[in-house]
Amino acid sequence: MNPTNLFRFFQLQRQIFGVCPHTGRIFRLSDCHIYIKKKPEADWMQKIEADQARIDRASERLDAKEDQIRESARQGGRKEAMRSVRKIDPIFTPLKINPDDSKALFHPIDFIVFNGMKAGKLKNVLLMDKVRKSAADKRLQKSIDNVIEQEKYEWITLRVKEDGIMTQE
Repeated sequence: MNPTNLFRFFQLQRQIFGVCPHTGRIFRLSDCHIYIKKKPEADWMQKIEADQARIDRASERLDAKEDQIRESARQGGRKEAMRSVRKIDPIFTPLKINPDDSKALFHPIDFIVFNGMKAGKLKNVLLMDKVRKSAADKRLQKSIDNVIEQEKYEWITLRVKEDGIMTQE
């Protein structure tokens, strides 16, 4: 068979289509694996493809295991970090407050704590301030306390747009 006839033969194979009787899918004759009675032994290409598929599955399992190890190490690191913070934090950890939930203001109060924010479930909002000695500071603390006790506060949501304009909701 000369090369031209061989080339035409393979071109024709790509133009002959069939329908699978089991799945109903259309296929090219050139894509078929034709054999009689029993499946032929795997050739070198099929062996390489099978080996590659096995390697891909092993790689996926390894990636999943690596992700588990990294997450475990991340959790361990967080726990170790919190142990270290407890040793140096005299304010929040003795009160069982996550220091990440706190925001420093320093005036008129030292801290506002959104208790539970880091865990994703806000329990309450705490205003924390040290005991002040001056009369002016004591009056300010007392006035904040009075506002809260008498519920003379409101929640306002302000949105700042990209152009700097602020709107109230």
